[in-house]
Amino acid sequence: MTRSILSFVLVLTLPLCLAAQQLPLPGMIRTTDYLWNPAMAGHPGEWGAHANYQQSWLGFDGAPVTALVGGAVNMKKFNMALAGDILFDQTGPLRFTGISVAYKYQFNPGLLDDDDRFSIGLLGTLGQRRYDASQAKVSDQIDPLLTSDAGSQFDFNAGAGILYRTVADDDLDKSHFFVGVAASQLIPTNLSFNDASPYGNRIHGNAVLGWRTARYLYFDHTLWLNYADAKLFNLGYQFRIENPDAFWAGLNLNSSLNFGLESGVILDGSWANADQFRIGALASYNIGANGSNQGFSFAANFELVKLF
Repeated sequence: MTRSILSFVLVLTLPLCLAAQQLPLPGMIRTTDYLWNPAMAGHPGEWGAHANYQQSWLGFDGAPVTALVGGAVNMKKFNMALAGDILFDQTGPLRFTGISVAYKYQFNPGLLDDDDRFSIGLLGTLGQRRYDASQAKVSDQIDPLLTSDAGSQFDFNAGAGILYRTVADDDLDKSHFFVGVAASQLIPTNLSFNDASPYGNRIHGNAVLGWRTARYLYFDHTLWLNYADAKLFNLGYQFRIENPDAFWAGLNLNSSLNFGLESGVILDGSWANADQFRIGALASYNIGANGSNQGFSFAANFELVKLF
């Protein structure tokens, strides 16, 4: 019975996997998109710092919880950027604690615009995975996964990605489009916490396509495809409208029938030697047949940004 419960959790969360079980939904917090594609590290300003919390399926015992704290810095003079996060994730009896660091290098290929950029990114994640049998909800009390003490293991994973953008990093307030592909988990590993049953991580790939129409307001459209195999993939769309001096709002849709609404305010960040202090929230609900069983999910973020 434990095996079926864990499999149920992993199947639902796997399209959003990387090193942790869950990640912030792409599209809400641009500074954490590097966790999906490391070629997006350093976006959107000279430097940024953020904290994010995500709670899935309110009312579901053992539902996924994810928290991140990190930041990014752009070294424009050297055509490089760095980003990193401390990660915590728990889904039922499975827990992950670790750190992710990304490096991006970019150059000007001059393909569709004289000021375009092609970026190459690398990602490394190191952490501890822990399985606690005492937190498993089972009906079979002789299940072999309940016969051992809590187990843990350290593991390392890597990711790589490329991204093409028609403007430079300091011109993101202009109309532009971008496209990229990445492998967010290059090393398949087995999670063997005891001799009863190993669980495996698959290689994950993703692709992103987006464009911005910028005048007095920004209008953003972003498509994400997350892929593990032919039967396990997720296609998401985000629409976002932003007044760069006041607020943003948007919606998220994906092929798992999750519907989300997001909103945030943009405040003065001079108290921290930054240009913006951004506070945002996202609420989502599965509008499919199982939506009432899963309940609502929400995420919140706080972000400081120093613009170019």
